[in-house]
Amino acid sequence: MFKKILIKYYYKKANNYLYNYNNKKAIYYLDKILKIDENNIEALLLKGTCHSNLLEKNESIECFDKCFKINKEDLNVYLKKGIAYYNLSEYEEAINCFNKIIEFYPNNDYTLNYIGSCYLNLEKYDLAFKCFNDILKIDSENIETLINLSLYYNDLDQCDEALKCLNKCLEINPNEAGAMLQKAIIYKNKVDYENALKYINMALEINPDDITLKLLKYFFLANLGKFELSLSGFEKIRNEYFDDCLSINLYSFYYASALKVMGKYDKALEVLNEYLEKYPNFHEEYILDEKDEILELMSEKN
Repeated sequence: MFKKILIKYYYKKANNYLYNYNNKKAIYYLDKILKIDENNIEALLLKGTCHSNLLEKNESIECFDKCFKINKEDLNVYLKKGIAYYNLSEYEEAINCFNKIIEFYPNNDYTLNYIGSCYLNLEKYDLAFKCFNDILKIDSENIETLINLSLYYNDLDQCDEALKCLNKCLEINPNEAGAMLQKAIIYKNKVDYENALKYINMALEINPDDITLKLLKYFFLANLGKFELSLSGFEKIRNEYFDDCLSINLYSFYYASALKVMGKYDKALEVLNEYLEKYPNFHEEYILDEKDEILELMSEKN
């Protein structure tokens, strides 16, 4: 009885740390569970997810393989393993895992949304479009799918169609922060930072601790000439502890981009170089493009 109480306590602690982008601390508590019960599938699944957020592929996949040894028929393991591959940007492997679920539940919208997102990232736009529309044929008000469809249209520079999807989301649920975030990004792409900031602030009222929302807010403030507010915001985030690699990626990119807007090229380059040195095998092309642009601006200045 005491062991069950302890496991429940440790699992709650791990979930809280994961929610706050602290994967290493989450793993610390999950390991405590696994010392008590080495075959605890819930702990192994969460640990695998944490390792994927840290880009520790071998450690992540090892957790899921242990789960399969315990129960090779557990579809939830395929789901979590697929999400881990998605976090690791290995989209073909992710699709293979998700397809195992679709074999049994062909209309599972949660899984189909992930498959469609994988196709988007692979730039297989026809397959992504079909996937999202298959879901909408069953549930025309599926908010996650409408948001994903807006990403599809945004990738194809069809902003008006993307906004239609997002507006429909907000008609269904006026408090849908994900739709507000995507509207903000569309307005950012249109260089309309007033409207972009408006929607980010609305989303932050719903999810005040979301790092991505905060990063975008401080980036938008820089583009609106509110440099001091922008810098103080980024410094606050810098002083927070988080080890989620995607969040660190976005932090480095938006902080450097804001510094570039302010003309602080040396500092912007320092931020990007620090990131590239720490994560040499994980960076999106936009990070390198931003660095090249900053170097070009520095060259013109000199």
